[in-house]
Amino acid sequence: MWPSIITIDNFLDEADLTAIHDKIATSGFVDGHVSAGGPNLGVKHNQEMATGPGYVEVVKLVERAVKTNIELNYTVFPRAITRSIVSKYEIGMSYGMHIDAPVMGFMAQSAAFGSFGQNYVRSDFSMTVFLSEPESYEGGELSFDSPWGEHKYKLSQGGAIVYPTGLPHEVVPVSYGTRLAAVLWLQSMIRDHEQRRLATDVNRLVRQLMEKDPESPETLLAMEIAANALRTFADV
Repeated sequence: MWPSIITIDNFLDEADLTAIHDKIATSGFVDGHVSAGGPNLGVKHNQEMATGPGYVEVVKLVERAVKTNIELNYTVFPRAITRSIVSKYEIGMSYGMHIDAPVMGFMAQSAAFGSFGQNYVRSDFSMTVFLSEPESYEGGELSFDSPWGEHKYKLSQGGAIVYPTGLPHEVVPVSYGTRLAAVLWLQSMIRDHEQRRLATDVNRLVRQLMEKDPESPETLLAMEIAANALRTFADV
């Protein structure tokens, strides 16, 4: 079965997008190789927002959206997230076919402060938040390789795509304009895919029943099942 890819429209609202673009406009960018390693180093050709006050504010806005987005929280069940990388792709830039690291922070441990293993995040899901309108650039699609061919995504500004880390994917070359995006990784409370899908389906049922009759016996029973499923499956 082809793994689930989740798209979320309006993950960031207009106010967040305006604030993010203000910070990007007044911040510098560095070579994207600073966050690449191993075989990915040779296929990554982009830029990343330099660390500084503006970058910190962008990270906070994206993290707030992760914490408050209902669809994300009841499909991924985030346990931990990495800091966002704000990437820029200009004409001719791309990120060739690659697979994201299975544990974020692992290979950077030799340069890290603190005890061994601190700040590790198991990358169950990868996430891209699009920060440019699709008509403002050509190329730059997020493309996945599968036994059934390519799957390409180019979402509206503020839209997000979440996919299981481990899927081969690439950012195809940009031929016009500038592609901006925030990229981060998430560790789920529920590691097993089938258990997570069951918890997601039950919570989806709860939301549907809540819309019809929030106080019905069926709604209350579904809420009980959803709570017990998460309590049983969650690893926290």
